[in-house]
Amino acid sequence: MESHAEEAPEEELKRTREAFREFVSRAVHDLREPLRAIGASSELLTGIYGDGADERAAGCLRYMREGVDRMELLLRDIAEYCHAEGRELQSAEIDMNRVLEEARRQASIELQRTEAQLTSDALPAVEGDFFALAAAFRNLIENACRFRSTAAPSIHVGCIRKGSEWLFSVRDNGLGFKPAYADDIFQPFMRLHGRQYPGSGLGLPRTRRIVEQHHGRIWVDSTPGEGSTFWFSLPVPE
Repeated sequence: MESHAEEAPEEELKRTREAFREFVSRAVHDLREPLRAIGASSELLTGIYGDGADERAAGCLRYMREGVDRMELLLRDIAEYCHAEGRELQSAEIDMNRVLEEARRQASIELQRTEAQLTSDALPAVEGDFFALAAAFRNLIENACRFRSTAAPSIHVGCIRKGSEWLFSVRDNGLGFKPAYADDIFQPFMRLHGRQYPGSGLGLPRTRRIVEQHHGRIWVDSTPGEGSTFWFSLPVPE
């Protein structure tokens, strides 16, 4: 009897999570339909008027396209964030070099768009979920590409051992920010640099959640105009 009583709340929580994920999935799907219509209409109008549109009309069409792009990114990240929250980690011994290669593949469009250079040290093996940790790396890499300075992004992934932890680092040469905001950037929808830079404000919170699920911690060192270094720890396998 006690065993069944203990299992009931866990089963109820699991059903609640699944229902929430289904709700978010349906909501995102339904929101994308009118968004596609807006995007297609703006492209059609651009094709009709072309260079003949006056400055005000051209500006409105540009704002429509930019708004559609931002909304698409936001919907994608909300869906991914909520899906990942309800997903159970599949832990195994994994090679972090392969994890980084998967992250590089997932971030390839952003890396190519910004002409970024991504380098790395040799990385160790850890116990963890391959695709969750790849998503964490991808978020940090894409973050470095988006918040770039005038120079092409230079991103380096490193790792050192400290006691019973591996300390991974993702260093960039981007905009950087004031140290006072080092905790705020891990809050959902927090965007320090405003709308002039793409992003949903969910990448870093999701990365923090992934690291915490792996019994690690994450933090950042940054200086305005001198780039940022994101650090996260993972336990050394026993």
